[in-house]
Amino acid sequence: MVDRLPRAAPLPSDAVALHIGIHKTGTTAIQAALADARPELAAHGVLYPGKGQAQHGAAMAILDRPWGWVGRGEKPANPRAFERIAAESRRHPGRVIISSETFCQCDDGQAARVVDGLGLDRTHVIVAFRNLGRLLPSTWQQYLKYGRTTPYERWLEVILDPDYDGKMTPTFWQRNDQSAQVRRWANQVGADRVVVLILENVAEDALFLAFAEMLNLPEDLLTPRKHLSTNRSMSAVEAEFLRRLNHALRGRLDWPAYQELVRHGVVGAMLSGRRPGPGEPRLHTPDWALDAVALRAARDVEAIRASGVTVLGDLDALRVRASSPPPVDPESLNLLSTDAAVEVVAHEILASSARWNTEQRRNTGQTAMRRSTAKRGRSWFPVKRPPQSWRWLRKSPTASRVR
Repeated sequence: MVDRLPRAAPLPSDAVALHIGIHKTGTTAIQAALADARPELAAHGVLYPGKGQAQHGAAMAILDRPWGWVGRGEKPANPRAFERIAAESRRHPGRVIISSETFCQCDDGQAARVVDGLGLDRTHVIVAFRNLGRLLPSTWQQYLKYGRTTPYERWLEVILDPDYDGKMTPTFWQRNDQSAQVRRWANQVGADRVVVLILENVAEDALFLAFAEMLNLPEDLLTPRKHLSTNRSMSAVEAEFLRRLNHALRGRLDWPAYQELVRHGVVGAMLSGRRPGPGEPRLHTPDWALDAVALRAARDVEAIRASGVTVLGDLDALRVRASSPPPVDPESLNLLSTDAAVEVVAHEILASSARWNTEQRRNTGQTAMRRSTAKRGRSWFPVKRPPQSWRWLRKSPTASRVR
């Protein structure tokens, strides 16, 4: 393992760098670092547009996809979200960095719209890859966080079937067809404006250092922020617990409730407040699946090498057949999942208690404010100042009467 990738040349001083992921390559961590460093980035002439941690809304607008379960409380995409980010980027004369792994789900036409909106003359694309064999378990776990109940090996059988019909988790190959990603974006901006980062056999600092180099930032600007947000993988026990929970809740919650209670509640508490023990098993990927992925990766590597894009890191590491932990005894998984469930529920109860106490304090403060303003004979406007046309209502005890 090496400390860093080969040094990256700084992008042009007016470049718009579009980071498209892919998923499970440190995207959450780099986005949290960029968002936290917004003031420092601006001081160095670099814009990270918007106010959120990442530009997911802009990407969803391009895809025209809602967030959540269709027909069950999904949040529609805001069609203006991309144009807002694009307009802010066009106004900025210096470097711009935009990051959302959702952009890697674009088809050719959607990719063309992105580049056209950002400006062909300025857009550069950054994409990070890892060995797909090592990503299979964590990718399946991500789908569990959306309510999926399909067991791991059954999911592998479907997505790796040569006759795969794209019905189950259709975004998997949209995201993970590595050679197609390179070809699609190189066709839009040119091979000389695509940078591929290979995040294999490198330290966790490597991604942050590469971004600092490409944006011409001090090396110590992003790296100290690398642990602001984590998205660790689940153990086999935790994943089985969530899969069974999803099965028990199937059809009984809408998306907002699932997101609040399960994704942010149960799963959030589990991943942030629990640490799997040293003997807790990890997911086992069967040999046949690792063989199939390695065969496909070999073709991807050759296509990427022939594409002419800039590759930083060991491209051949993508084609190495990954290893896997030993198979998990189903009986031990059943026993261990009970202990994990108790820990998770305990953490969530404590977190819910803290949220409840915060809400109670907020409500108590608002009640006190209402009583105080009532004693002074004033109307209370809890959110916004009243419009100018309402100002005459402020003081009079008879203010509620219509004049």
